[in-house]
Amino acid sequence: VNTTFEVWQGTTISCVQCHTHPYDPIKHEEYYGAYAYFNNSMDSDKTSDHPNALLLSPHQQLQKQHLKQYLAQLESANDTLSQEYRQALLELLSIKPLKVPVMKELPADSSRKSHVFVRGNWLVHGDEVKPAVPTALNQSISQEPADRLELARWLVHADNPLTSRVMVNRFWEQMFGRGLVETLEDFGSQGSMPSHPELLDWLAVQFMDQHQWSVKSLLRQIVLSATYQQSSKVDSQLLDLDPYNRLLARGPRVRLSAEQIRDQALVISGLFNPTTYGPSVMPPQPEGVWNVIRHQARWETSDDPKKQHRRAIYTFWRRVSPYPSMMTFDATSREFCVSRRIRTNTPLQAFITLNDPVFFNATKTLAKLMMDSSDDLENQIRFGFQKALYRQPTAQEIDTMKSL
Repeated sequence: VNTTFEVWQGTTISCVQCHTHPYDPIKHEEYYGAYAYFNNSMDSDKTSDHPNALLLSPHQQLQKQHLKQYLAQLESANDTLSQEYRQALLELLSIKPLKVPVMKELPADSSRKSHVFVRGNWLVHGDEVKPAVPTALNQSISQEPADRLELARWLVHADNPLTSRVMVNRFWEQMFGRGLVETLEDFGSQGSMPSHPELLDWLAVQFMDQHQWSVKSLLRQIVLSATYQQSSKVDSQLLDLDPYNRLLARGPRVRLSAEQIRDQALVISGLFNPTTYGPSVMPPQPEGVWNVIRHQARWETSDDPKKQHRRAIYTFWRRVSPYPSMMTFDATSREFCVSRRIRTNTPLQAFITLNDPVFFNATKTLAKLMMDSSDDLENQIRFGFQKALYRQPTAQEIDTMKSL
């Protein structure tokens, strides 16, 4: 419930589990009306993935189609006893779909009853509630959703004033570093006012009507705009007038995320391993990080250096003890879903780039590449600059580098 309404409606609803919302007009009982939509799914905290749906990958679908066509050709020629027919039939039968966990509704005669949890205590049941969205969020749509499918349709209804605005604002934040409404997670009374309300409204209508909810089409429109294509260079006057670029007088200049910073260092040094899929890996981390009370698991650094240099998203993650260097660069612990990361600038981040084994190895490898590129120091510096920054250094930067 919390994640659904924060992601799709920009509404902070988690506190309503225990009491009526202190700022927005959402009642304690209404939280459990929304909860009722999700309380009727076919699951009972089992260790299996039941219920699940059978799903063929695109490759499997294409392969199955070709085999069926081939078998049909053989059957039309009355060739059902040949080795080719039997081989094709065996290949067809060997294509097994994947079992994908899904949320499936309980039958009507087995549906659960939902109750208000008095003060958020799941042991103390109050009045029974039926599935319903909070009244404050349903002013412009007369029909009340009856189940999860209708709730999904309600979310993307043309008369729902929030969904398209919240989504457009989130994509804008990804492109510009700051949303038109800075508080992505809160469009309520305690959230920030939009810096450009007319632009937000216009983009929301465009997203629904012209782009037909196509994210790719919306992003294309944003990146082709004159606003996005501005230079990110800034002079002292603009910096004084608008230090955080809320008025969009210059192009976006945003620091990379924790994962991107690590991956970028690996790519520049040539250590990056682009292998996709497979289990998580354990790159080096400081000793003792996992010395948690009653914790039996151990951090076993991957023996293969290539595995240590895979993309950051493949790093093994334990919520009670997240990977330290990424946490320093504002990665979340993943205990809860978050709409945005708060960016900080601390001395610890500089220490990470100087001492963390991943960055240290990347630095050594890049230094070796620079030394191998030329015998002349200035040419080595130019090579490193071009590889890291995609530009040539200025004369002043070369002098500074030579003095180090």
